[in-house]
Amino acid sequence: MKIVNKLDKLEQLDAETSEFIAKGETGKFLKLIPDTFIMKGEDGKDGFNQGYAIRHLNQKDIILIDVIEKASKEAVKKWVEDGYNIKAILISNTTVFKNAYANLKTISKDAGGAPIYAHPMITIKEDFKIKDITAKKNELFKSFGLTIYNLPGNGGGSVIIHSNINNGMLFTGEDALGSSYDSESNKFTRPQMKSKNDEYGLAQSWSEFEQPFSYLFPLRGQVGFNLEEEDQSAILNKLSRIQE
Repeated sequence: MKIVNKLDKLEQLDAETSEFIAKGETGKFLKLIPDTFIMKGEDGKDGFNQGYAIRHLNQKDIILIDVIEKASKEAVKKWVEDGYNIKAILISNTTVFKNAYANLKTISKDAGGAPIYAHPMITIKEDFKIKDITAKKNELFKSFGLTIYNLPGNGGGSVIIHSNINNGMLFTGEDALGSSYDSESNKFTRPQMKSKNDEYGLAQSWSEFEQPFSYLFPLRGQVGFNLEEEDQSAILNKLSRIQE
């Protein structure tokens, strides 16, 4: 048993590297840390987008975060076929919504009828009712340890998602981006905003964020692993700084 546990730990350490993600296959869920998976999308001009999945402690229920690109379609359907319950699909920002492989009704059906949550500022021009991701009371989110934070984004409609699982996980969507996978260092930065008001608003929101996180999972760029308190402070300080 000790040997098995040691091997499991070594496999987890291998997974907690940018190289592991960069070499991973597009459209396949890669396990990074306990009950947390990453999904690589297709390569684009800014690299590949990343979606995520959190598995409940019951080992059957799943929440998907930003997993609506075409590359993810078959993997999600396979999870449903294997008996997993997709309890919700969360959309963190407008860019993710624009990259959806089909209308939301189809995406929900492919995920076993899972409800889709998004910011109410995102305009949905179809006959499908999304759920408000910013709603204050949500027992489903609570069962996964999730808290939603409403951030400005480009023109609004953007959130970050915090989970208290694994000593704190922060899913930043587009509101913080990691360094490219060919970079030797990983520095998290704010995205370029369309207006100064949005830029100041996002910086202010980051300056007020106080939840601890050992892992930072952005929409694009390298993931942050095993972040100590001083690492977290440095990241938040940089994200809240305004460049004159």
